[in-house]
Amino acid sequence: MLGSTIILGWIGVIIYLMIMFTYQKLAKHNEYGFIHMLMALMYTLWLPIPIVLYKLIDLELLLVGTIFGTVSLIMMLMTMTFQTGHIVFLTKQTEQKIPDSTGNYMMATLSNPFEVLANVLRMVWAIFLALSFWSINQIAMAMIMSTFSLLSIYYLLMMIDTSLVKRVTFLEKFKPNMILVNSETLSFFSILVIYLTVTY
Repeated sequence: MLGSTIILGWIGVIIYLMIMFTYQKLAKHNEYGFIHMLMALMYTLWLPIPIVLYKLIDLELLLVGTIFGTVSLIMMLMTMTFQTGHIVFLTKQTEQKIPDSTGNYMMATLSNPFEVLANVLRMVWAIFLALSFWSINQIAMAMIMSTFSLLSIYYLLMMIDTSLVKRVTFLEKFKPNMILVNSETLSFFSILVIYLTVTY
């Protein structure tokens, strides 16, 4: 199971890099649906990682974190799949770029609530990973996961903001930053895959 998880994990990382390097070209041809389907596949390939880490570290403490991490990945692959169908259907209907009003509706219903909550859950998983790594004296990984867990505040504030009808001025400052989110997500899973590859 470990070997296949490492292979699938690296394939997921490669898919993410491919999306990053080909995004402009795909966007130019309005292939947003294909981008989201690739991302759904990527999160699917990463699904075994929480379970494998739990089995390898073998700490009861990490079990709760594993549940949060698995649910987070399932939520991400679900929202990416939903968005794929939505985008492809609307694009074929209009045969042009999706209108901003429709795009905003999709973001408000299928994207923001799902993705922000999923990232909050992933950061909770990061907290449990940090605690687990501390427990087995792997200080470097514990510090790295602790750093990622600090982003839980950022994602939590965004989650509150997206769920409020009457927005709070302070929370409006915490808008989704796609460069930050994408870079953080790629780094997070790359580090875990590298850890599995090198350590085991």
